[in-house]
Amino acid sequence: MTRRRNRNKINATGRNSNSRFARLDYRILNSNAYRALSPNDRSLLVELVMLYNGENNGSLYLSVRDGAHRMGIADLSGASRSFDTLQALGFIQLMQDAHFSVKASEKSRARCWRLTWLAGPGRKAPSWEFLDLEPRPQAPARKRMERGLRALKSFRYGRDNGKFPVLDSNTLSPFPPGSTVATVLHSNTQNDGNCGFPPIACVRDSATHIATPWGEGATHGLFGWWQPDWNPSIKAWSYAALSSAMIADHIEERRAA
Repeated sequence: MTRRRNRNKINATGRNSNSRFARLDYRILNSNAYRALSPNDRSLLVELVMLYNGENNGSLYLSVRDGAHRMGIADLSGASRSFDTLQALGFIQLMQDAHFSVKASEKSRARCWRLTWLAGPGRKAPSWEFLDLEPRPQAPARKRMERGLRALKSFRYGRDNGKFPVLDSNTLSPFPPGSTVATVLHSNTQNDGNCGFPPIACVRDSATHIATPWGEGATHGLFGWWQPDWNPSIKAWSYAALSSAMIADHIEERRAA
């Protein structure tokens, strides 16, 4: 039990016997060739570094199909281009080509790779080829490299001068301190946008259609169960016309008498 506990115990360097990590030197990350890599190329490079266990450099077997699956992409041609890009820029070296056999007694073998910044088989010294390689001019990788180098230069300048470009940027100017925003009540939109008339706060009482059931209080009109709202107006006009006619007849009778 004590031996098992000591095996998982972290030592003074912050490591234990069960912990591993994929090491990428800053000379790799700051190189021109690395800045020319696309996201797929960088992902494949990390997957190849994960295959290294400290002793098998030069025996890193990874096929295009397995590399695409490990990168999380379905495009095999894209994974193949990433292999070609890493090889052309000097990050990896092909040790053995793929071998496929249909015989039952033999086995297929994926391509075998070596990382150029690590010692190879037979105590072969690292070559660091990518430090002297760059993409050709007018290539998309060249433009990607130039943008990455400009971003690194800006970061280093801000770091050395005690300021960072993003924090000191004036792209979005902050609001001045103490500024207040006028409320909606002080707006003149209702006067200018409504010809000087303020909007109606609520809908007035309307009797557009009044439902009058048959029975007590029913009008027995010709319009059925629903009584339009202009029925009272017609009734008033009829009453006024009838009153005027009766007054006119009464006047004529008095003149005749």
